[in-house]
Amino acid sequence: MGERTEVTRGSLPRERSAGRFSAPDGLRDLVQRLLTWLRERRGATLEGVSTATTMRNVVDAEALAEETPAKWSVLHDVVTYGADSLTDVLVFRHGPTRQDLVVMPERNTRPEGEISFYHADRTKGARHLLSIGADSLTAALSYVLDRIEQFERLFTGRGAQLPSGYTGPSDR
Repeated sequence: MGERTEVTRGSLPRERSAGRFSAPDGLRDLVQRLLTWLRERRGATLEGVSTATTMRNVVDAEALAEETPAKWSVLHDVVTYGADSLTDVLVFRHGPTRQDLVVMPERNTRPEGEISFYHADRTKGARHLLSIGADSLTAALSYVLDRIEQFERLFTGRGAQLPSGYTGPSDR
């Protein structure tokens, strides 16, 4: 303890000056496994990557937002259902009430196919499956645009029920 350490500009601690980082064995093992994994990945190519069509590829949210009332915004989001894969969805967001109408494809890679609807309350952190659906994305978007004022009345407390009914919490 009585030894005085003299600090010299540019000097390294003894354990590093020997060319070796002094670290616990567990950390050294982790770094070694990471370096091995990175070396193996170096040879990987894009041939192993698959492509999929998502809502983002087929819906222009900005153009759709121009057709909605001023208090609504339209955006894309990515959601998951329990342990299932991530799914790209379209969200109609009513800003003043923090309520969302979520348009979700039934099959992750077929956004233009069958569609389910969810009601999401961002203040409560709850999402509920609606008992409505559409057989295509075009039909779903027409449905939302035709009934968006009904959804707004409901979200602002001036409506009694969601258009076409409502189910309990989603199992997804």
